[in-house]
Amino acid sequence: MAELKNEFSWSKSRHEKFAECLRLYYFTYYGAWGGWRGDAPALARELYLLKKLSNRFQWAGNVVHDTIREALTLARSGVMPNLERTHQQMLLRMRAEFRLSREKRYRNPEPYAKRALGLVEHEYAEEVPDAEWKRNADNAIQSLQNFFSGPYLSRARTLRPEQWLSIDELDAFDLEGVRVFAAPDFAYREDDGSAVVVDWKTGKPREGEQAQVQGYVLYAQHKWGVDPSRTVAKLVYLGSGEEQAVQVDAAALEQFKVHFRQSVAGMRALLADPPKNLARDIEVFPLTAERAHCGRCAFRRVCGR
Repeated sequence: MAELKNEFSWSKSRHEKFAECLRLYYFTYYGAWGGWRGDAPALARELYLLKKLSNRFQWAGNVVHDTIREALTLARSGVMPNLERTHQQMLLRMRAEFRLSREKRYRNPEPYAKRALGLVEHEYAEEVPDAEWKRNADNAIQSLQNFFSGPYLSRARTLRPEQWLSIDELDAFDLEGVRVFAAPDFAYREDDGSAVVVDWKTGKPREGEQAQVQGYVLYAQHKWGVDPSRTVAKLVYLGSGEEQAVQVDAAALEQFKVHFRQSVAGMRALLADPPKNLARDIEVFPLTAERAHCGRCAFRRVCGR
């Protein structure tokens, strides 16, 4: 088997880490590289493990996304999912993952792919009140209920096989010579041939989410030949049930490309050998001045602050 190469790529999450803290960015994309190998240096193994941790909000969002993907997959096969059954399965999963994380099973010395989910709160023994854990689960439940009562599951039942485009499938496309990762949560064609691209959010609106969906529309154009001028793009905030339209006209997509170019240029400026994606020394990746970010960082033990 050919050895994996740490090739340069771009995604919304990569840009967010780059903008938040350069030391976080370095640990995630360079320091942790190869940490899954048994013969990796101890620091790389530790960074790789920490990189895989989630906080409780990310975890709940991931569980909701997985549950919705499974529900839409059932609908695509002609089976209408049952809300109560889906709700119970989601809660059982969350309880099991919470228990395994609390026991720190993710630190068992087997390949990471076989390890349990790990939460930052358990890794650092944070004192999170039971009411906070319950609020986190309640938000996941409310998000699932709002999805089931919203228009997209019903619409999915009426789609013909050729109208389905994607259900939260991670893929990549080439944008100006850079590999860009994208995973639209739900994309389909309307009866008139126009397209709909939807992204679920379980938290409150955040900066950069419009750009994320604009990137998805460019991916849809590349992957399926979708015409952006005949595409409706939406952010759906499942906690509240609210929707936000995303601009995908030519001007908006060009603005996304400007943002993308600036982000890529900034990342590449920190490489000693851009063609090989080799980072410069760690000192070139300083700690953030915004200490408020540090409290939720999985790398806080090894960052040097």
